[in-house]
Amino acid sequence: MEFEKGLKKYIAFLKYQKNLSPNTIDSYNRDLKHFLGHLKKRGKEELEEIESSDLRKYIKFLDNFKYCNSTLIRKYSSYVNFLKFIEKNGYNNKNISQHILRPKKSQRFFSFLSLDETARLMDSIKDERDSAIIELMYSTGARISELAEIKMEDIDLENRQIKVTGKGNKQRMVFINNSASDALERYISLRKDYLYSDRGYKKCRYLFLNKKGGKLSTRSISSIVKKYAVGLSAGKKITPHSIRHSFASHMLQQGANIREIQELLGHENISTTQIYTHLNIKKIKHDYNKYHPRAK
Repeated sequence: MEFEKGLKKYIAFLKYQKNLSPNTIDSYNRDLKHFLGHLKKRGKEELEEIESSDLRKYIKFLDNFKYCNSTLIRKYSSYVNFLKFIEKNGYNNKNISQHILRPKKSQRFFSFLSLDETARLMDSIKDERDSAIIELMYSTGARISELAEIKMEDIDLENRQIKVTGKGNKQRMVFINNSASDALERYISLRKDYLYSDRGYKKCRYLFLNKKGGKLSTRSISSIVKKYAVGLSAGKKITPHSIRHSFASHMLQQGANIREIQELLGHENISTTQIYTHLNIKKIKHDYNKYHPRAK
């Protein structure tokens, strides 16, 4: 089978059977197009022609791009899962996927805000829409992609909860605190202004809108967060994910159960959530060394 046909079948499999998010599918698609394009330049056209040596040479070729550890792990996942798919379906019988050694996962540095920094961030925002976005991020711990996909019918202000759709199209309920509820109500009262333009009224059910009345993109949301985070804390790179990390870290500091945080974050595996336990142990040790009179 030709590369293009095999890739098309695999993308359909990810979309309709694995129910992966559009962002994840796009990442896999880009990774695999680059890999298969690399092989085509070397004269290969069919899936059954792929050999272990092709993958080894390609992985060595990737060293030229100086990818970070997390990106390399994602790319390896793209290649391995694709190879498993074509092997399972009989498009390649060389069992290449069984001979790939994944890179070890390095310890990630999580950037998150202190309680004081969080309060200063919220106080600095004057725009009603931007305030609602960042307040909702911190109140719910939602991913940026989940926030962008919220529709008006997903919101239950009376019970202060919102339905979000996470990875694998899995839905969960997240909760809105008082500050986020107030910010959301103020924005919703003004939201209709985004729907009117010189061309008339535009129908859009997504909660957060751009100036043209369309759905606000994840890139735009990221830019909004970075705009207000500039100068907030020296040496910290604050992103939308930093606010998600802050939500989890602050919940844990205030006594929330790790299982509850797992549910709120939409983590499938508890080990993903446990990183916040380690983060808080480090903070406690740092504070001990800083403030205990006999620790200096």
